[in-house]
This record gives sequence, structure tokens and C-alpha cells, in this order.
Amino acid sequence: MKILCSGNPQHKTIANGIQQVYPSADFASRSTGYDLRFWNVGSEQHFIDHIRNYDVFINASFVCTWGQHRLLEVTHDVWSQKQINGHIINIGSSAENLGIDSQFENYTVQKKALQKLSLMYNNKSNIKSSHVVLGGFDNGDPTHRGWLDVKTIALTIKYVLEHDANIPIIGLEH
Repeated sequence: MKILCSGNPQHKTIANGIQQVYPSADFASRSTGYDLRFWNVGSEQHFIDHIRNYDVFINASFVCTWGQHRLLEVTHDVWSQKQINGHIINIGSSAENLGIDSQFENYTVQKKALQKLSLMYNNKSNIKSSHVVLGGFDNGDPTHRGWLDVKTIALTIKYVLEHDANIPIIGLEH
């Protein structure tokens, strides 16, 4: 497996957990030269040029303005064209289960839509797409103490990637 994970592993993020479990993984964040928002000229092409070198993409970073959706779509398109039988792991949120009056508004809608898109792409063009629903993780904020540890999340992703069965959706709660 050649893994690219969105996020900065130097911070207490899912990318940090991935680095603990998969030390040879690569990371896509501003600190490594990626603009995953695709706002700057050439930033989407930069991602396209690199994602073709991987067969696992962990779509872990919430990126504003539907960014996670675009990363999923671009990865699936590139891998389909290159006939890469990869696996995309999309990180969702338990906020997906909240109603339209959610205090998180756009976040809830975007995560719910990401789940639907992930399930739609699963096994299309021989590319797996799994959605991991998380009920909060410990990012170092004192109010998040006792929530899911980033390494636990990464070990769950490892389980999904290495399991013989296709796992389109899985959830963890703190």
C-alpha cells in the first residue's frame, strides 16, 4: 500500500494517528505544499499529479467549501483513468446524524453528503470507498479529553484497509 493522507501529522489530528500506524505514509497539507481547497491556480493539478502515485487515499481533513467531496471525486476520476484499484477512506462525523436544525449547519450537511458520495463511489471502477463516521476525537483541546484517540482511529482505518471483506461504512463513538 502506498498511502496519502490529508492533514498535518505534526498536529494532533487523524494524520498524526496515521503516521503512528503507517510511518511510511505521505501527507497532503499546506505544510507539504498542497492547497486542498484548490483555490490557487495549479493546486488541483498538483494534487492530481501526486494522487496517481498512491493506491490509498485517506480523506481525513475537513476542507471548507465542499473540499472533501472534491478530493474524493478527483481521486476517483484519476484512479479510474489510470486503472488504479485503490481504496479511499473518507472521514465523516456523527454530526451526519443531526437534523437540519443542527448547530453545525453546513458541516452537518457536508458530512452527510460526503457519506452518500462515498457509498455511491464504493466499488465503482474497482475502487473501494469507505466512510468512517467518528463521534469526536481528542485533538488536545481540554474539552475533548477522553474522546477517541487518534491512534485508535488510525487502527480502525487499518482494519478497514486490511480486511478481506468490503467495509463501506463503519462508525466509532467516544
